Amino acid sequence: MTATITALPHLAVLQAHGPQAAELLQAQLTQDVKSWPPGTARMAAFCTPQGRMLADFLMWKKGNHAIDLLLDGTLAEAVLKRLRMFILRLQCKLDDVTAQRGVFGVLQPSDDAGTLGPDAWPCPAPPWTQLERVGLVLLRLPDAPGMRRILLVAESPIGMQSIENLQNHLAAGTTQDWALAEIRAGIPHITAATAQQFVPQMLNYEALGAVDFKKGCYPGQEIVARMQYRGTIKRRTYRVLSEGPLQPGDEIVHSADAAQPCGMVINAAPARTGWESLAELKISATGEPGSLHARTVDGPVLRVADLPYILPPQD
Repeated sequence: MTATITALPHLAVLQAHGPQAAELLQAQLTQDVKSWPPGTARMAAFCTPQGRMLADFLMWKKGNHAIDLLLDGTLAEAVLKRLRMFILRLQCKLDDVTAQRGVFGVLQPSDDAGTLGPDAWPCPAPPWTQLERVGLVLLRLPDAPGMRRILLVAESPIGMQSIENLQNHLAAGTTQDWALAEIRAGIPHITAATAQQFVPQMLNYEALGAVDFKKGCYPGQEIVARMQYRGTIKRRTYRVLSEGPLQPGDEIVHSADAAQPCGMVINAAPARTGWESLAELKISATGEPGSLHARTVDGPVLRVADLPYILPPQD
C-alpha cells in the first residue's frame, strides 16, 4: 500500500468559543473537557437523558477559549440546535464552521518514515496527539493494523495550500478507503441511521477513553455510570465481516432466534473481498451455536473478527 490523502466532505465541524465554552461542553458530554491536556485530541459522546448517543465528537482545542468538534455531517444541524439550548447565560457561542474548514484524511503504511509530504513534516505521535502548522491542524488517530491514520483540518487559504502540496505528493484515496480504515481501527461513529440507538459502552467508548467516570453530571450520566458499575454491559461493538453489502442501521439476527434482532450495523465499507463493518451485538450472541445474519436469517452470513484493542472483561 502507498500513502493516500482523501477529502472527507461528509464530516462537519462545530466550534464552541468564548470564555465559558469548556463549561458548556463539560456539562453536556461524556468527556472531561476541562482537564484534558493541551496538544491532544479527545473523543466524546453526546447523549439523551436516557443515555442514548445522539452523536459522537472528535474534539481539539483552539487557543484558550475555543474547541472544535468533528462529527458526521448528517447530524450537524440537529446537534447544533440541541447544544445551543444549553448555552443559557454562559459566555460562549456555538457555530457550524464547516464552510471555513477543509477536512482530509491521510493513510500511511506503518513502516513508512514518520513524516508527511515533500517538506517531511513529522507525523503526530502517539495517537490523539495534536500538532499545528500555519492554518492547519494535524491529529493522529488510533492506527489500523499496519496503517497510520492522520486527520488534517485546514483552517485558512494557507492551510489549504499545504493540503494541495500534500495532494501533489500523495496518491488520491477514497472515502471508502478511509471508512474501512476506521472500521479496522475499531472506532465506531454515530450517523443519522443510528442516532439514539446506543449507550456509549455498547460502542466500546469507555475502552476508547471517550467516557470519564469521575467528572460531574451530563445528560444520561446516571444511566452510563450504572451500566459501568453494576456490570450490566450486555452488548459490545465488534468488527464483523460479510460477503454481502451492509448499511448502517441494518439489524442483525441469529439463526437460533431469527425473530428477535441481536444487534445492529453501525458503520460499513466494502473491502477487497466482501464487506467489513463495526456492529453492536449482544455479547451472548457471539458465542452461541449457529450463525449471524444481516437483516434476516436469509441475509448475508456475518463473521466476527478481531478488534485491534482488548475490551475490558465482563463480570
